[in-house]
Amino acid sequence: MSAVIVPGRNYSEQAARIASILNYPLAKVYWKEFPDGEQYVRIENPELLSAKTAVVVNTMYPGQDKSIMETLMLVDACTRAGAVDVKLVLPYLAYSRQDKLFLPGEPVSFSIVLKTLRNAGATGLVTVDSHSPEKLAEFQGKAVNLLVSDLLVQEALKYSSNPIVIAPDKGALKRAEYAAVKLGLRFDYLVKTRDRVTGQVSYQPREIRISGEDIVIVDDIISTGGTIAEASKLLLENGASSIIVAATHGLMLGNALEKIRAAGVKKIILADTLASRIRDDLVEYTDVSRRLAEAVEKVLEQVERETRR
Repeated sequence: MSAVIVPGRNYSEQAARIASILNYPLAKVYWKEFPDGEQYVRIENPELLSAKTAVVVNTMYPGQDKSIMETLMLVDACTRAGAVDVKLVLPYLAYSRQDKLFLPGEPVSFSIVLKTLRNAGATGLVTVDSHSPEKLAEFQGKAVNLLVSDLLVQEALKYSSNPIVIAPDKGALKRAEYAAVKLGLRFDYLVKTRDRVTGQVSYQPREIRISGEDIVIVDDIISTGGTIAEASKLLLENGASSIIVAATHGLMLGNALEKIRAAGVKKIILADTLASRIRDDLVEYTDVSRRLAEAVEKVLEQVERETRR
């Protein structure tokens, strides 16, 4: 299928890599901000999109609200330029953690984002390690949630020999299992317990002994770093030989890096799903553009097969 990659401002470098991998043309996008803070975008070579599928590639951190609006504007611009279809590649989806009602009177912000993207005219969505993959059904189009934990753990093998892949809780077990099975490693998840007398909290793998073992903790998001730091420290206190953290989205807010370093973590490996990067020897980034490109190709091939029927 003939397609054009349309880069968002937050993810332009990775968009160019995806275009190169797939040998698709790359649209040129002009962006500016007005004095009142409103945004303006323009596809400078709109003729490139005529009768083609547009693939808008962007990510929604930092500047979540501006990134959402920019993405919506790009979808509309592609349609008006003559694109026959618009697909989205959004490695980090903003507001995904507000995926249900936690308190009466709240909105479900993730639903708003998904429905707005779909209503703007996008018919397909590729994202990475969504906090709520089951919620992607509300997009009401072809939605693909990619796991990249195997790529991150593969990088961790440069610093660790035959580690155990550990999820910080049962909810994160799927991404730990995915990486471990692909790489032939052991995996488990942590069970948090609190001593009823002393109140002391401890983390222990559900089944596997960790004494003397290297550990790779796999998670989707590092935000303030508290959970990862606490789990890492307690695992080391319980005999783990070393801790490497492998997380998809490294927001690393506030003093998250200092917390994790102080907990004794040997290395933090993050996917390059965001526009922001931490410049520190403790942190390493893994390129996921090839996996994104493969997903785009599969989505477009599926559309082409369905069109031929």
